[in-house]
Amino acid sequence: MIARYRPGISRTHLALLLGGGVLVMVLAVFGAQVWRYYGVIRSGGDVGGLADLQFNDRFTVGTATTTAPKDADVQLASAFSADDPTIGNEGAPVTVTEFADFGCPFSRDESFIIREIAAKYPDVVRIQFRDFPIEELHPGATRAAEAGACANAQGKFWAMHDKLFQNQANLKPEDLKRYAVESGLDAKVFASCLDRGTFKTKVENDIAVGFKAGVSGTPTFFVNGFKIDGAIPADAWEKIVALVKQK
Repeated sequence: MIARYRPGISRTHLALLLGGGVLVMVLAVFGAQVWRYYGVIRSGGDVGGLADLQFNDRFTVGTATTTAPKDADVQLASAFSADDPTIGNEGAPVTVTEFADFGCPFSRDESFIIREIAAKYPDVVRIQFRDFPIEELHPGATRAAEAGACANAQGKFWAMHDKLFQNQANLKPEDLKRYAVESGLDAKVFASCLDRGTFKTKVENDIAVGFKAGVSGTPTFFVNGFKIDGAIPADAWEKIVALVKQK
């Protein structure tokens, strides 16, 4: 008997077609999410991308810092200040404002990542540091914040920033003065600035702005104005940068 050909689709072909269809759908959804994520980064608006980026397991909250107003504007443009230390080019497409605490272990972990990202992508990411010391949990953090401001007045903030985080367990006034010398500051000018509390009001203002913007702990970031709580891992920063560089 001669077998006759019967037109139709075999089970193998059907499986391949169904699998291909699923793959196309997955790619389409992924592409849409990437585009939405990119839109958030560029505009600072909540279109479903950065809204899911919260790292609350890497976030320090103190009881004294939970009184942020309920109507806090989490996309407060003024979170970025003209007076606070920045690193990166002014025209960078990603602007990051970090509220951090020199006594916070999560701020410390993030400090190393931030420095790497800033060095690696100076034309893409501009980072600003603002103070949000949680003194009740980290004694000496407020004075350390003032020390950072005194260093900034001499153009040495980032050197002092690194010293403070590298020596987080030792933030007594005598330690701060030693770090100032090691960071290349004028010792007498720094000591006078620290002892007089020259930047006490500046640190208090950072805290007040943080409260107004909805900051309740450290570190807190505003990426193009959009708020993210907790220390952001290096791979998440790489994704943010990669999406911006695609344009």
